[in-house]
Formats: sequence, structure tokens, C-alpha cells
Amino acid sequence: MRVEINLASRKYEDVQQFFFRWRTTLVALAGLTALLAALAAWSHVRLEKSGREIKALEQKVATLQKQRDDLIAIDNRPENRAVTEQKTFWNAQIAKRNLSWTQLFNDLQKIMPNRAFLNSVQPELTRDNRLKLKIVIAGEKQGDARELQKRMEDSDRFRAPHIVAEERHKGEKNAPPLWKFEIETDYTPASTASQPRTPEDRRGQSTPSKTEPSEIKEAG
Repeated sequence: MRVEINLASRKYEDVQQFFFRWRTTLVALAGLTALLAALAAWSHVRLEKSGREIKALEQKVATLQKQRDDLIAIDNRPENRAVTEQKTFWNAQIAKRNLSWTQLFNDLQKIMPNRAFLNSVQPELTRDNRLKLKIVIAGEKQGDARELQKRMEDSDRFRAPHIVAEERHKGEKNAPPLWKFEIETDYTPASTASQPRTPEDRRGQSTPSKTEPSEIKEAG
């Protein structure tokens, strides 16, 4: 009786299984590499597109800035001085007519801190035709000015408020001291108010939200 035994059959099966797993791994790695390459190409295209858009916007901004500078140069010519002065005058008149004192006092009353009151208001028109207010308020607490500044920043009527000066007056007899504050802020009347602004717009780009007063005085 003869019995045939293939001593290499188990070894052949192990090698075949190894090559099968190896080919599967290679296919998976190739697919992953292709996916990463596609993502890299897509990111590169997006980056180039964003770069072109940014460059186009920068060119538009430069063009608008040049046009603005050219117009300012034309206005500043000696032969155009009379026309420029008339334009400034009539713009100021239009801005004053748009300013409603009743509406302004109502806007200030809504945000005025407790036990603080309005002392004076002086409106003026800036060179870029913005309405600026110089406001003097009086209160019993030194923090009233910063509280009013914060409320102005949260309002749609006021922009970039900052404290210019603080002055402390001694009270009579047993009365507490009285603080007077001068605040400057841009003001947008209700008739010309735009859409609600973000907190960054309300604070303004050039004026920090927590501005220290330029001077502190104490009066007797």
C-alpha cells in the first residue's frame, strides 16, 4: 500500500494567502494615494482662485482710492475753492436739518445711566460729512461715563464713542461729589440710519472700546 504525501502543500497555501493580502493592501494604498492627490489638486485650484479674487479686489480698491484722491485733488484746486466751500456749507445745512433734537434727546434718554443727566450737546459736521457730537454729562459715580460709553457702543445711533475728559466737583456740605464727563461720538439720525451694525462697526476701527480719558480734573 502506497500513501502519497505532499510536504509542500501547506507552504504553498501560506504563500498564496500572503500574496493575496499584499495585493489587497497595495490596492488600498493606491486608492488612498489617489484620493490624497485629488484633494491636493482641489486645494491648489481653490487657492489659486482665491488668490486671483483677492488680487482683483485689491486692484478695485486701489482704483477707487485713486479716484477718491483725484477728486480730492480737484476740490483742493484754487479755482474750485469757492465751489468746494459752497458744497461744504450746503452739506452742513442738510445734515443739520436731518438732526432732530427731540429724537437725539430721546436716544440719549434711553441709554443714560441712573442718576446721570445731560449737561450739554454740541453737534458738528466733520470733513467727511459725518455728524459728531460733543456731549457733557454729569453723574454721581465715576463709572457713569464708561457705562454710557458701553451703551452707546451697543446702540445703532452712536458710533466710536470715547471719553475725552473727566472732572470731579466737590459736593456742598454733606452732598456727594459730582462727576462731569465729556464724550465724543459719531451720531446717525433715525432718518438716515442704516441697517444694524456689528459690534466691531459700532466700536469703530480707530477707537478702542475702552478708551481712557485724555485728562482728569478735580474742581473745587
